[in-house]
Amino acid sequence: MVVKIILFPPYSTIINKKKLILNFSEVEWVSFREIIKNFVKKYPKVKKLIHSISDEYKIYGNLVPVKNGSIVFLDDIIYDNEIIKFYGSLIGG
Repeated sequence: MVVKIILFPPYSTIINKKKLILNFSEVEWVSFREIIKNFVKKYPKVKKLIHSISDEYKIYGNLVPVKNGSIVFLDDIIYDNEIIKFYGSLIGG
């Protein structure tokens, strides 16, 4: 199973890629939590933005994951070949 990720700043800047594919062997689906764990493990530079995988507030403070126009939550199920867009949070005033 593969999950396609489209990256926007700051993630695309940190990783120096705009698209990537995460592979999950021998499963039909994964939770978004597993995708984040895999993403941070594969690209440790993003740890400065995603401080804790278990704390939603620390993930969503710096990441807006979107699938089919809706925000993806940690326990959402993601199926083979789905596309998730990783946007950085907008902060300012």
